[in-house]
Amino acid sequence: MSDITIHDKILLERSGPIGRIVINNEAKRNAMSLDMWQAIPGAVKALDDEAEIHVIVIIGAGDVAFISGADVTEFDVVRKDTASATRYDDITAECYRSVRNAKKPTIALVKGFCMGAGLGLAAACDLRLSNESGKFGIPAGRLGVGYPTKAIADIVNIVGPAKAKELYLTAKVLDATEADAMGLLNEIYADEEFSEKVEKYCLNVARLAPLSAQYHKAAINAAFGQVDHLSMDELRSMATTCLDSDDYAEGLRAFAEKRKPVFVGK
Repeated sequence: MSDITIHDKILLERSGPIGRIVINNEAKRNAMSLDMWQAIPGAVKALDDEAEIHVIVIIGAGDVAFISGADVTEFDVVRKDTASATRYDDITAECYRSVRNAKKPTIALVKGFCMGAGLGLAAACDLRLSNESGKFGIPAGRLGVGYPTKAIADIVNIVGPAKAKELYLTAKVLDATEADAMGLLNEIYADEEFSEKVEKYCLNVARLAPLSAQYHKAAINAAFGQVDHLSMDELRSMATTCLDSDDYAEGLRAFAEKRKPVFVGK
C-alpha cells in the first residue's frame, strides 16, 4: 500500500485495485473544512485516472465518524455573507459532482457518524456500507442552512421524495437499521467485522470487469435521470468498447476454461 498526502486531512491510499480517500480529521470527528472540500475533486481524479485502480472508496479515519458534517466553527468566516456562502456552496457542489461523476464505482464506508454534508458525500457515492454503530441525519434545519440542490437530488434518488423530506424537515438522527430500512444503505456489518467484511465487498466489486462496471454505472445513472448523466450516444459507445475489449475476450476464455477471469480494464 502506498500513501500519498494531497492535503494534511485528505489522504490517498492504494491497495491493489482499491483506491481509498481517507478523511483524516479525527480531532473534529472528520468534520469537513472548506479546504478539505476543495481537495476532494483532485483526490477523486487522481484515482479515477489510474488504470490499476478499479474502485474508489471513501472512509473516515478512526472508528467514531465517517464525516460528522461540515466544520461549522469556520462558518463565521467562510459563510459570513451571501457572497462567501455562495462560493462555499459552489465548492461543496463541485466536490459532490466529482464523486457522483467518477467513472469508476465509488463506495462510502461508514463507521459511526455520517451527518449533514457527510451524508451528502456518501449519497454521491454508488454504494454505501455501514457498521452497526452508524448514525445518519441531515441537521440543516437546526443551522438554518440550505444544501446544494444537486446534493439534495442525490438523496431523493436513493430514498424517494417522501423519505428525503423526512430527513430534511425533521432533522432526526437514524441508526444504521433505520437508515437501511429507508434505503440509504447497501449493507450493514457488525462493528467488529466491519473492516474484514468491507474489504471483501470492495474486492469483489474491484475484481469484476472495470469497463463493464463503468458502463453499467453510467447507464443506471442515465436511466433514473441523475444530474450530469451521459447521453445515449456516449452510453452506446461505452457498451461497444466493452465488447471490443481484451477483458471481454478474457471473460469468455475464463468461462470456457472454468476459472476465474483476471480483468485489467482494457
